[in-house]
Formats: sequence, structure tokens, C-alpha cells
Amino acid sequence: MRNGRGSAGNVIAAVCSFFLAVPGGNALEADLILPEAVAPAKECALTVESERRAGSIARFLEAVFEEETLGPDRALATKREVLVLDPGFTDLAMDVARQYLRHGEVQEAISVLKDAAKSAPKRVEPPLALAGIYLRQLEKPDLAEKFAAQSLASAPDDSAPYQILYEIYKAGGQNSKLDGLFAKALKRPSPPADFWLDLAELRLRPPVRPDSSTLDSLLERAQEAAADHPEPLARVAGYFLLANRPDRAIPLFEVALALRPSLPGVRERLAAALLQTGKSEEAGRIIEEILRADPLDLRAYDQLADLRFRAGDFTRALANMRQALLIAPPDPRRHDRIIRLSLAMNDGRGALQAAEDAEKQFPGVAEFALCKALALSCAGRHEEAVKIFERILIEAGTFRPELLDADFFFSYGVAAEQAGRHDTAAELFKKSIASDPSNAARACNYLGYMWAERGENLAEAEQLIRRALGADPENGAYLDSLGWVLFRQGQYGDALDQLLRAASRFDAEPDPVVFGHIGDTYEKLGNSPEAVHYWQKALRLDPENALLTGKLDAHTSRVVKTPAMPGQ
Repeated sequence: MRNGRGSAGNVIAAVCSFFLAVPGGNALEADLILPEAVAPAKECALTVESERRAGSIARFLEAVFEEETLGPDRALATKREVLVLDPGFTDLAMDVARQYLRHGEVQEAISVLKDAAKSAPKRVEPPLALAGIYLRQLEKPDLAEKFAAQSLASAPDDSAPYQILYEIYKAGGQNSKLDGLFAKALKRPSPPADFWLDLAELRLRPPVRPDSSTLDSLLERAQEAAADHPEPLARVAGYFLLANRPDRAIPLFEVALALRPSLPGVRERLAAALLQTGKSEEAGRIIEEILRADPLDLRAYDQLADLRFRAGDFTRALANMRQALLIAPPDPRRHDRIIRLSLAMNDGRGALQAAEDAEKQFPGVAEFALCKALALSCAGRHEEAVKIFERILIEAGTFRPELLDADFFFSYGVAAEQAGRHDTAAELFKKSIASDPSNAARACNYLGYMWAERGENLAEAEQLIRRALGADPENGAYLDSLGWVLFRQGQYGDALDQLLRAASRFDAEPDPVVFGHIGDTYEKLGNSPEAVHYWQKALRLDPENALLTGKLDAHTSRVVKTPAMPGQ
């Protein structure tokens, strides 16, 4: 119900409203406290109405005393007697109805509220409460709609009746009535900004209807009603942002800040809106201003880390997250982000340190054990990683089976393959593929390439790699895998075509493995100069590769001139 005050507040408010409601209340109050000898004789002659009201006052004061000394339950009967004498005492009626509902006496609550609605037809609270009871407790939407409509007629510029009618229509799937409800509201001439914002919040509840015109109209009316008041303007902007309309949100946030620069939370939301529209530099400047004003603003550190992560500046993003971790209460999400940022930077040692710190801070959290395994694998400590994966597989199978998804088996498979456990790795990649067949390209390619490297199951390896390419036809790594499995099957011409295609996909960041494969293929085709040329390109990118050095040493003496290549 709309009145959420405690019993003491109800008592004080009810006493005041009761005396104010009595016709000639001041005179009646004087009659009650003046000595009988002082009061004129004609004023002592109480009418029937005055006598009834005096009785209700006396009983109400008795109820107040009982509630304060014996508790609300002992006062309930006396309060009900007051309502018999004065059923229009709405605040008391609402209090009594709430007590009945707490005791599960729904019909008693309904009786009290119906009497109150009849006696005070201009008050919105009783019919609104009846609508809620019929909808939620009794599941009678028709009666709920009747009383909600009555409350709307009493207070057409109050959002509460619209909210319960929305709930009724939404539960019944009555979309045409929902549209009519908003259309009816939009005909109101001058409700306050909060009215329109409350209705906009309804319009944004999931699932969001595709038509945005109604929402735009509600927010435009809210903006008009807000005038130059910064708080409601910021709320309007916030709802535009929730509706994925940052272009409409940004100017309103800026106006709200111009009116009141200290408005809390608005700069952060403005930065979020700017990020959504791709204005990263402006967003970054605003967030840095926030941090200069308040170096302890955790949300700003998070936003700045997100901004820098999206820009590919992992080093500064990581620094922002670590700074937040120093000043923030313990939060496993920040630890997780630091670990994953370190992994994205291929910083295995940093990721491992962060994972171990997280394990100490949050012992027993399986996610951090998984992060530690990933970090160990990234750091080249694959056998240690495999042992942790094995432990997680056993423990999570009983307590956290949701962790054993396609990503888990893929990462476990990579660690096993790097540790030299190829048969185990193959089974793990197969489990990854089976766990999520529609998103298995990565696992298909890895397993196919592993078999191609080992010269095993080449026909099945080719099928797996072609399956990966079906999901991502222009992926350079997958094209290289296809070229290499064709090479292993002796199809050197077809292999070269695929490998050259793969190399073209790595123009921005050339891959020494692809160049090495092209060199090997040219060698098989009898073109030693081209083979040496590509091995040299590979060696420039991977100067510590002893295998490439050996190949070049063996062929250099037979190659008189390395052909010039475009761009070399």
C-alpha cells in the first residue's frame, strides 16, 4: 500500500487529520477541555453528530493508548469501533486493513476498505488497496480492474493507479488495453514530471515493446514538466539511456550538470552515454575529471578501465583495476577482471599472482581455481595447470557442474596438449565440441591442427577444420590449419593456395608459423628460392626458432638468389 509509515507516525498523523476533519473542530476541541462552568449552556448541548464524533475521538485516543502500551494487535478492536463511528477516517482505515492483511484476514481488510471507499470517494488509497488485494491475494483481475479504475477516476494525475492497471493488463496479456492506458495518460494536460517518469519506467519494463514512440512521448512530456529543474531532467536522460537512446540522453545530462554541477551520479552516466556513441575521448576526460575531484570513486575507476580495455590499452586498464582494488571493499569481480586482463595481455606471471591473491581473499571459490589453471597454462606451466583442471573436474562435477562447460574443456584440452598429453587433449576437445556444437569452431580447429601436426587421423582432422571454416570462413588461423592438413596428405598445390590465403589474413600482424608452412610447401613443390624466402620471413619474426635456422642452413648453399617479393 502507498502509506508506508510506522504505527507511531500513523497515530500522530491520524490524530491531526481527524481533528482537522471535524466541522468546527476547534470549537469542539475547546468544548472538550474547558471547565463546564465556563462553557455557555447552549454550546454544551451536543448534537447527535457531535456526540458521535466525540465518541469516536474518545475511542481513538483509547486505541492510541492501547497500541503504545499493549501493542497494535490489542488496539485493533478499538480501532474498528472508531471506524464504525467514523468510516471516513481513511488513514485509520488503511492502518486497520494492513493489520488484517498481516493476520491473513483478507475479507476483514476488504470490508474496512470498501467502507472507507464509500465514505471518502475522493481518496485514492482505499480503492487502490482493494485493487491490489483482488489482483495479488485473490487473483480476481476483473474486480482488481474495477477498483483500479475507481482510484484512477479519483486521482487521474497520480501514477499509482496506472501502475496497478499496467500490472493487471500485463498479467492478462492485454496489449491493446496497455496501449490505451498510456494513450489515456498522454491526454492529461499538466501532471508533474514524476508522473511521466513513473509511466516511462513502466514502458521500459521487460520485455520492452518494439514501438518507441510512446516512450519518447512520455519522456518528452517529462522533460517539458521538468522545465529547468536538474534532478528530473537527469532522470529523463537516465531513462533515454536505459532505452538505448544515448543521443537523446547526452544533451539532457549536460543541461542538468550546467544547472547543478554537483548533481551526484550524472557525470558517470554522461560518460556511459558518450561511450555508447563512440565518443571515447570525451568520456575519458569526464571520468578523469571525476577522479580528480574524488580519487576514491570506484565506479569511475571501473568505467575508465572499461574504456581503456575497449581501446586495447590493456596496460592502463589493468592499472585502473588494481587501483580500484586497493581502495575498494573486497569484491571477487574486480579480482576476476584483473586476472582476465592479465591473460589478455599474455602476462601469465601477473595473472598467476592475481589468481593466487584472489584465492587467499576468497578461499574455496572454484572460479579462482579455474583462473589459476588458466594463468599457469599462460605462464607455460602446463603440467601444473592440468593438475588443477583435474581437481576442478572432480569437485565441480558434484558441487558446481555448471562450470564444466565447453570453455572449460577447451582450456583443459589446451593445457593437456601443451603438456604432451595428446590422447587426453583429444578427448577433452571432443567434450568441448559436444558441450556446445553450434559454437565449436575453436575446438574443432585446435583438434584438427593437433592431429595434422602429429600426422594422425588426417581425414577426420580435415573434416573438423572445414567445419571450423564453415563457421568463420575468413579466419586466418583456420585457413592455415586447412593448408597444413592438406600438406600432410600430400596435396601440396591445394595446400599452398590455402596457406597463401591465410598469410593475406595476417597482413597487420604476420604469423611466423604461416610463413614457415608456406616455406615447407614451396620446398615440397621444388621451389627452393621461395621456400628460403618464406623461412627467412618466419625467422625474422621468430629469431629463436632453431628448426627454421636448420632448414635455412641446409638450403642456403643451393640458393643463389632470393627472389624479390613485393614490399620487401
